Amino acid sequence: MAQIPPSPSATDDLATERFKRLVAFLIALVTTLAAILAYWQADASVRDDRANRDTKRYALEAFGRQASGDARVSFDYNTAYQTQYELELLAGVAENRGDTLAAERYRQMAAEAQRLSPLLQPPYTQPEQAEPDVAKYENDLYLVEITALRERFNAASLVKDAWDAKANTYILHLTLLAVSLFLFGLSTTLAGRRTRWVFAGMGLASAVITFTWAIVVYFAPVFDLRAQGYAIDFYAQGVGLAYQGRYPEAIASFDQALKDYPQYLNAWNGRGEARLSLGQLAEAAADFEQSRRAGDQSANTAGQLGWVYYLLGKFDQATQANQAALQKSPDELWIQMDQALNLLASGQMAESVQAYQIGMASAAKQVADAQAAGKEPPSYLWWGLSDAAESLDDLLWTLESGQAFSAPPPEQIANPDVLIPVAEEQMRALKSLALALEYTGQPPAEKPSAQISELAFVEPIYDEYGETVDYSEPQEVFAAGLQEFSVLFDYSGMQDGQEIIFRLYANGSEDPSWRLLIPWELGASGSAEIPISYAYSDAFEFAPGFYAVEIYVNYHLVQRGFFEVGE
Repeated sequence: MAQIPPSPSATDDLATERFKRLVAFLIALVTTLAAILAYWQADASVRDDRANRDTKRYALEAFGRQASGDARVSFDYNTAYQTQYELELLAGVAENRGDTLAAERYRQMAAEAQRLSPLLQPPYTQPEQAEPDVAKYENDLYLVEITALRERFNAASLVKDAWDAKANTYILHLTLLAVSLFLFGLSTTLAGRRTRWVFAGMGLASAVITFTWAIVVYFAPVFDLRAQGYAIDFYAQGVGLAYQGRYPEAIASFDQALKDYPQYLNAWNGRGEARLSLGQLAEAAADFEQSRRAGDQSANTAGQLGWVYYLLGKFDQATQANQAALQKSPDELWIQMDQALNLLASGQMAESVQAYQIGMASAAKQVADAQAAGKEPPSYLWWGLSDAAESLDDLLWTLESGQAFSAPPPEQIANPDVLIPVAEEQMRALKSLALALEYTGQPPAEKPSAQISELAFVEPIYDEYGETVDYSEPQEVFAAGLQEFSVLFDYSGMQDGQEIIFRLYANGSEDPSWRLLIPWELGASGSAEIPISYAYSDAFEFAPGFYAVEIYVNYHLVQRGFFEVGE
């Protein structure tokens, strides 16, 4: 008997039923995958929250240790040490006056003050030390600890961001799987075979791509610096040792940190700075270069590298590094000034002057903007101007002495005869700008016509009534124990009422207690004396070292001189 074939409608019903079964299976499969993704998303969120709690804990602990450490050091140095120091001074004064009983009482009180603070006891204070070792005390008290806490805070922040990104990506995956389920469901309602297969295929493709992407995200590692052995602890120890000036030991600690984690950018930079402090310039450049290769694109690291190349006399490489730094941070004043200095040393005088002008204009604008906003200019701006002037001084001293001091080797400096007057002019312009901005908030006005002769440093000679009757011969080096001296000079082109500022520097740093700002009252020309004296006290004298005196007229540096106090 012949078999009757099924009717077309029955065949369609059978195909539709099979299609629906397949779609039902795919819906169940995708639903299972969505459940897995939901678990992964919940797990990522939990890890995100855990890392977030860690960041808050590290931040609070670091803040607490910083606050308590600063308060402790402030008491130990500004109260206990200063009290002991003043009592020791009074003991010396009493002894000089022959009052041994008072001297003994003062020393007993100083001994009592010493017991108030660990800073005044070994190992922080030793008999041969003039002052306590505050850096070591800060290091032992809190510096290493808060450095480690800050590193762990940064590490936990990166972990939090990574898990947060994963959790958010899983949410996107779940959304895409929901779209796939919608396409599957929609395909079962369509009458056309081809159309429903198109929608089902789109849903399947979307599900496959989404889950493949989710697997890639799941297996992507989350880096945690805290899990890299003792890298953070060794780095923190290195920072503390460098803070104390113990650079060889700091380098050894940074070596250990890099052994545990070779891509540790902060350790590369820390070791580079320690090597720079030791004068190991080639090694420092290699460390900064390695840090950049490992991913450090910060302006600070590029600027540090540019400075090292400048000291090595590799001016082209210094220019490239400084340009890279300025691209990252165009308003960074110290980098702009380092670039100008590098151009100057390489013989590009016009480009250097232009770079200095850009830097000085930027400084003036930052001060004006801060004042317009009712704020104080940032402290690093003043440091940038001061550092730029000091770097020019170092370059000039290197050319004068023939010995490199914070400058390239003299033989590598181009066109020194042309460079010297340009460097002198830019150094004076920087110092004048900094002083005018400090007092007026604006660049100095037109340069005055005042002329001041070379400064002569002398000791006054008194008669029996305490009146000055003469001066010693001008001195370049005074004997130890100097208590007073006078600055003598001739002048012309002065005008009464002009503001005159006198500044005294000891070993490169200004002593603000000796700064004088006075209106000029001595006429257009003549001779003048500026007395500087500790003679009112038998407890103070000028410490051994190198001194500089600067005289400004209407905020323009018009003359300066140098002398030394011997040991």
